[in-house]
Amino acid sequence: MTEGYIKFQCNWVQKEIRIQEELFQALEQERSQLFKLGLIGMYPDGIGYGNISVKSAENKTFIITGSATGQYAHLKQSHFASVSGYNFEENSVTCEGMTRASAESLTHAAVYEALPEVGAVVHVHCLWLWEKLLNNYPTTSEEIEYGTPEMAYAVKNLSCSLAPKQKKVIVMGGHREGILAFGRNLKEATSTIINLFNQNKND
Repeated sequence: MTEGYIKFQCNWVQKEIRIQEELFQALEQERSQLFKLGLIGMYPDGIGYGNISVKSAENKTFIITGSATGQYAHLKQSHFASVSGYNFEENSVTCEGMTRASAESLTHAAVYEALPEVGAVVHVHCLWLWEKLLNNYPTTSEEIEYGTPEMAYAVKNLSCSLAPKQKKVIVMGGHREGILAFGRNLKEATSTIINLFNQNKND
């Protein structure tokens, strides 16, 4: 275990949540594009990767794909969690849903806290794209491991430092393959990473 690492805590209330149908369909549509490209999925060892989230209209909570849902091509409402609170220092989130939120929720929360105008965040995995973007886009230190409070703070700081016209992308230097993209809405967030994927795949 990494020195100084604080184990992720999920304060989870297992209960059914209802997502507005229009929003659910938008989440499903955008996520399915990422899944088809392999940006969200499951490794051969059975471990899933990738998340997509959207902030609520009230800006107090966000809906995120739940833990261990990466392997599914299509999700149900029961595969989402609603995050109502978080604490970077304690490495914890408070959520409810039939599926618990994962530690990835903290990096989403970091972006939302840093940039109130952001309405959606995607966290994808792609080794070759990660290698191309590493240190060519805002990149967290390779010494900062994923799932730590330090990663959340690093993502928040980099989000705050982005120029208005700069692509809303952060490379997670200490989280091999991990890339964050975000935007004012789901379409903008997913389009940002898909466009980068397509622009670089033939280089």
